[in-house]
Amino acid sequence: MTGHRRSDGFRAPPRILINVDRFDFDDFARAIRGADHEVDLFGAAMIVSRLGGHPIDPFHTAARLDHIAEDVLKQAGPNPTQDALSHAIEHQLFTVEGFHGNTTNYPDPANSYLDLVVEQRTGIPITLSLVYMEVAQRVGLICDGVGYPKHFIIRYGGPENPVYVDPFQQGARIDRQELIAGLRTLKSDVAHPDTYLTAVTRRQILQRLLNNLHTLFRERRDLESWYAVIELQLRLEPWNAAFIGERGMLHYRLGRLAEALDDLETYVTAGDKPVTSPGAIRLLDHLRLRRGGSENSP
Repeated sequence: MTGHRRSDGFRAPPRILINVDRFDFDDFARAIRGADHEVDLFGAAMIVSRLGGHPIDPFHTAARLDHIAEDVLKQAGPNPTQDALSHAIEHQLFTVEGFHGNTTNYPDPANSYLDLVVEQRTGIPITLSLVYMEVAQRVGLICDGVGYPKHFIIRYGGPENPVYVDPFQQGARIDRQELIAGLRTLKSDVAHPDTYLTAVTRRQILQRLLNNLHTLFRERRDLESWYAVIELQLRLEPWNAAFIGERGMLHYRLGRLAEALDDLETYVTAGDKPVTSPGAIRLLDHLRLRRGGSENSP
């Protein structure tokens, strides 16, 4: 079976190799638009969950978090302090509900899907932190995500009196000096360690969530999911030439040659990247020659 000739000189693939209709990337763009405090973090995380291909019910997940928050308020009592709210959240999440870090199957993509994390009560540091933050928001505890290298955590108390909490370790408190010491083992040059202990934005949380999935799908060579993650990443970073080039390579592998040519042209001519992939240049030359040959053939 051969595809029909397109006006751009390429033959269209005989079948669609990736069903983009199942995933509305515009939903994600709407969830992240506006100032950072306007970003719908829960809504965007639920859209990321669609990558799993399972039915998504955001209202059910939100209702489950609402119920947990109600129990937290009962546990905390009247006029609770920040510490009382935090301890009540941890008691409800980790003792009563049984949320825990998934140490047996850490690379499972399901650990990055917020709805499944809430349903199965297990996940990775960033999604368990999201659960904590969603409950905290409902009960009036102001807390932030902290993009600690290789292990996302949360903090409450603000920058003046921060209390660092590790939801992956069932709410364990981490001393600031312990975090700084850990940084020195992870990074050789830590001139300004506080930069790793400050609050991150909502968009940065989503970037980190997607980076995790990007790595997983690339290692598994799951081309469709890999492509979908890059589409979401480009909604967050439309200027990122590396993502555009990578998407172009994936378009090629998925049989979408015209789209591959467009992306690779953009990538190779972008002037704000440190280095251009030789493989991308070779593929671009190949596509240009192929298009020229197609246009000259009967």
